Amino acid sequence: MNTLGDFPAAMRETAREENVEMIDLNVMSKTLFEALGPEKSARAFVHYPSGSFPGQEKELKDDTHFSNYGAYQLAKCIVQGLKNNRSGLSDYLLKDLPEFGPSCPDAVEFWDFPHSPLVNVTKPDGN
Repeated sequence: MNTLGDFPAAMRETAREENVEMIDLNVMSKTLFEALGPEKSARAFVHYPSGSFPGQEKELKDDTHFSNYGAYQLAKCIVQGLKNNRSGLSDYLLKDLPEFGPSCPDAVEFWDFPHSPLVNVTKPDGN
């Protein structure tokens, strides 16, 4: 479901008007999530049953923030976008990076990246 309204089209038009490079992550992520399908695309977001983490008593269902898997797949989209644009930034990428097509994401069933260790965060005074 598209919840972004006219924003993607406005972004593309602005990039054309300003003559700047643009990575269309809207199109790439749509392709990625359609390739994954409804069940597997949920694994790209913060969806974890209760008890997955210490002190987590409730199920987590967040369709805004990415899991490690989802963040990695979108990072690969951005890298591919830099390569496709032949952006000056692409000069800083490793030369032997494989091509990535969002229609062929890494298999979520075989993908593993450990979660960051839990830490206590103290909010600084004044914020």
